[in-house]
Amino acid sequence: MKEAVKYFKSDSVYQKLFLEFKKKYESLGRVAGSVSLKAFTHEEMAVLAEFMGMRLDQLVEKNKLTLLQFEKQLTLYRFGEIDLKDLLEVYFNQPLISNSEQRENKLHQKNKYFNDLKNKFHLIRDWLAYIESNPADAHWIHRLIDGSFEQFETYTIHLNKSIDSLPDKPVRLPVFAQHITSNPHAFDRNEVLGRLLIHLLTFKLGEKMLVPSSSEEISELLFSFNILRDDITNYVTVVNLLAETESDKDKLWQAASDSNSVLNIPIRELFHVQSLHSNNSRKEVWVVENSGVFSSLLEEVPNAPLICTHGQFKLAAWKVFDLLVESDHILHYASDLDPEGIGMAYRLLNRYPENVKLWKMDKSSYHNSISDNDTISEARLNQLSNFNHPLLTEVSNVMLERKLPGYQEALLDEMIEDLKNKM
Repeated sequence: MKEAVKYFKSDSVYQKLFLEFKKKYESLGRVAGSVSLKAFTHEEMAVLAEFMGMRLDQLVEKNKLTLLQFEKQLTLYRFGEIDLKDLLEVYFNQPLISNSEQRENKLHQKNKYFNDLKNKFHLIRDWLAYIESNPADAHWIHRLIDGSFEQFETYTIHLNKSIDSLPDKPVRLPVFAQHITSNPHAFDRNEVLGRLLIHLLTFKLGEKMLVPSSSEEISELLFSFNILRDDITNYVTVVNLLAETESDKDKLWQAASDSNSVLNIPIRELFHVQSLHSNNSRKEVWVVENSGVFSSLLEEVPNAPLICTHGQFKLAAWKVFDLLVESDHILHYASDLDPEGIGMAYRLLNRYPENVKLWKMDKSSYHNSISDNDTISEARLNQLSNFNHPLLTEVSNVMLERKLPGYQEALLDEMIEDLKNKM
């Protein structure tokens, strides 16, 4: 065997050939099959032809070499009874293992790894079991694990500590991250550990395993565990609302209401609010997502209780909605008539089925607000299939047919008239 290995290491052509033999063995799990010689030069083919006892033109014509042929030639040469598998193992100084065996070994190692993790980190044991089952939303986590068992275990140490240290009152995310990992940015959205925390908390929430992707959804998920991403720039705009607070901060709301003044309320201030209601006895509030529409309505109907979300609902907006619904208020919601606006209406209707009424979001309003200068892409139109609600079906179907958006600004006069009649 030593003589054979020394011989075959004397010419680089055999290194090239044996690499192909090794791949073939790993693929089949036995000495069988053939390898292509297309990548070999004329000079290399000449060396192989000489060893195989063949004319060069014959080998060139076949352009392949079987493993069994080569093994037989080993015996006919001067090396005696040598098994090709044994030769390759000594040549490469490693055992030859078939791909199927490698997969089985890897699966066995991974199962043992998960069992060790589950025994070590009891607080996230159920989550680890869920990951182990390899659902679609955890494929990326398995790629992490396959990349480095040691690195993923480091992540689990921090995640287990996170669950053990969940705050009982709001804590800012960087402060929480500093406490857990000594790095205030460890749980940032673009960090692996941040993504893992979002996945873990989604699982812990115990609802459908729909991992949030938007900034607003992530903020809401974290807040449900008393973790704040941002408590200053996360705000909602209100006017003519009154609050009961833990301190004398309700005076601020009262003063603003007395003068019909607009308040930009960050989520930080909403922590002090115990209840929220309109400044009249009607228990009705009108919600728009466009600041221009909000301001125009306020100019014409200055005493109307209004909320502006500035686009997609942020955590502050949801907190205001929750407080108003707890006080039995009706939320009249209006937005642009496009897939994004329909989606926002859908979320409101599903969260507060008894307390939300759509405002100027029907078929007639859509026709009156259509813009012929714009179109809705197919990708955006496809979003409508996710918003299955009886109050949205008709306008969604018309939108699918027309493929045009409708804008709130075109309905301002009607909206102003509605508010004047209500006030």
